[in-house]
Amino acid sequence: MKQQIEPLYDKEITCLVCGERYTTKRIRTRFIRTERIESDFFTVYKDDSCNPYLYEVHVCPNCGFAATDHFTNTFPPEAKNRIEQDISSRWKPRDFGKERTVVDAIMTYKLAVLSATLKKEKHIVLAGIYMRLGWLYRMMEEEDQEQRFLRLALKEYEQSFEQSDFIGTQLTEIRVIYLLGELNRRVGSETEAIKYFSRVIQHRQRDTDAKVIEKAREQWYLIRNKEESYGI
Repeated sequence: MKQQIEPLYDKEITCLVCGERYTTKRIRTRFIRTERIESDFFTVYKDDSCNPYLYEVHVCPNCGFAATDHFTNTFPPEAKNRIEQDISSRWKPRDFGKERTVVDAIMTYKLAVLSATLKKEKHIVLAGIYMRLGWLYRMMEEEDQEQRFLRLALKEYEQSFEQSDFIGTQLTEIRVIYLLGELNRRVGSETEAIKYFSRVIQHRQRDTDAKVIEKAREQWYLIRNKEESYGI
């Protein structure tokens, strides 16, 4: 009898702080099915139980340090001491290595924010964590919390753009600028949004990412049409 393959599998992790080996759940790619991608790159999946956002953060059950695959393996001086003082000393052992709900996932991302901040991870890493928190709250239809975390993501993307710390990641400069426009639009800063969308459309490398250029044009026109309808 052929064994049925489950969507979730165990991935072994070695904690960067305490060295503990533990397992965390991941989703096999064959089970991940996209329904649509929204204008800020939020992917809506056809099956909520096979949503990879729920499993991006792994949490050490021994010391509480939480990370994603985007964290670096290096620590600045005293960072581990700060993590041990502010997280591990207060940690009540808990296992996030099982199947997760959206609420469980939110808890892991908030632990990842604290861990990334104490570790002094790049702004682009923190931006991604905040963005996903915003998306998880969108899934729960909690608009106030979604807006809160999109604003925090926007601040981190601004810092990342200013310091160019996104270089070497999957995000190109043109996509970072687009996200600055789209996040400003979503939090109501439409004047700033138009500035960033215009920069995308006029970017020297605009021929390399036609889809993002088209998205920027669509969002630019969306704001302009809204302004015209209000007689601005």
